[in-house]
Amino acid sequence: MSTYSAYIGEAGDHALTPASAAPSRYFLVLALVVDAEDAPALRSAVAAIASGHFKGARMDSHGIDDDGRLAVLTALARLAQPFRFYAVAVDKARVERDSGLQYESSFIKFVNGRLYKALFQNLGDVTVVADGAGSAALAAGFTQYLETHHMPDLFSRPRVETADRAGEVLLQLAGFLAGTAAQLYEGQLRSATRQQLIKVFGEVLGARRIRIDEWPPRFESEMAAMAPSADDSNSDLNAQVRRISLRAAARFLTDFADFEDVELRTQHALLSYLLFRARFPLEEDFISTQELVEHLASIGFDDINAHYLRSNVISRLRDRDVLIASSARGYKIPTTYADIVGFAELVDGIVSPLLHRLQRANEVLSMGSAGAIDFLGEERFKKLRDLLKMDAAP
Repeated sequence: MSTYSAYIGEAGDHALTPASAAPSRYFLVLALVVDAEDAPALRSAVAAIASGHFKGARMDSHGIDDDGRLAVLTALARLAQPFRFYAVAVDKARVERDSGLQYESSFIKFVNGRLYKALFQNLGDVTVVADGAGSAALAAGFTQYLETHHMPDLFSRPRVETADRAGEVLLQLAGFLAGTAAQLYEGQLRSATRQQLIKVFGEVLGARRIRIDEWPPRFESEMAAMAPSADDSNSDLNAQVRRISLRAAARFLTDFADFEDVELRTQHALLSYLLFRARFPLEEDFISTQELVEHLASIGFDDINAHYLRSNVISRLRDRDVLIASSARGYKIPTTYADIVGFAELVDGIVSPLLHRLQRANEVLSMGSAGAIDFLGEERFKKLRDLLKMDAAP
C-alpha cells in the first residue's frame, strides 16, 4: 500500500459576515496529495518553477498578476511528477448566519471534517502536513478529528505534522492552487482572464483527476457562463435542461453525502467529478469511460472496471433520477437540449435494431415450427411486446 502526504493550503477567511463586508465570500481549503516516494522529485520541480516565476521568493498566490498566474499554471501543467489535489469550497454567503457555523472554531471543525473524511476514506495511510503558523487551526482540527472519528488500524495510519511554509515548497504549491481556485470562485476577474484561467486551471485539474466539493451544494451559477450562442434556437430549452440536470445531481450529492456503503460512495465520487468537470470544462466535454475509471482509482476506488462503472455506478445513478448523457465519447452531465437528444439517438441506435432483430428471430422460428415456437408470447416478455408494438405504430 502506498503512503501519502497531504499538504494543506487555504484561501479566504473564516468570518461569516455579510458578503459585502467580508474580505472574501468563499473559504477554500485544499489538500495537495503526493505519494511519499514522489515527494522529493516533485519538491525539486516545483522549487524550480518558484525560482523562475517568483524571483527567488516563495510561491504565493498573493501579489502575482494574471499573466504571471497563467504562466505558473502552464508550467505546473507540464510537470511530469505526479500529484493530485482535493478541495472543499464553502460559500459563506449561503451559510445560515444563526447556525453553529457562525462560530469560528465550529466553522473550522466543519470544513476540516469534510476534507479529512474524504482523505481518510480514500487514502488511509496519509500524513497531513499543515503550516505550523498560518494553518495552526487546521492542524489542531485534524488532530481532534483523528481522536474523535478515526481509529487507526494496521493498514490505516493517518497522522499530522506541521512545517514552516517558507521552507516547504509543497505547502506553498497547495496555497497557490487554493488561492487560484478562490480567484475563480470570487468572480472578481475580468471575463477574458477568467476564461483563460478556467482553461489552464482546468487542464491542470483534469490531468490530475481532482475535484472541488462545494458546500452548500450548488452547481447552477457557473453554468450560466456556459450560455448558448446567440443563434441557438433552443436557448430556453438549454437553460431548463441545465437547471433540471444540476438540481437532480445536487439532490443526490446532498442526500447521500454521509453513507458508508461502498457502492454509494463510488456513485457520489463519480458524480462529484462529473459536476467538477462541468464547472471547469475542458475542450472535450464528454469524459471517457477510461478516464472515469482512472479517476476513481486515483482516489482509492481501485477495483472499478468499465463494466462495473456502467452497471453499478452510471446505471444506479440514473435509477435515482440523476441525468447523465452518453455518447460514443463518454459521459457528462447534460447541460444542453442537444446533449439529451444525442443520448436518445444513442439509445435508439442500439435498442431499435435489437428489437427488430429479436422480432425477426421470433418470426423465423414461428414459421419454421408452424407456430409451435413463439418465445415472445411468453408472459415474461410482455414489456418487449409492448415496445415492439410502439415501434410498429404509425
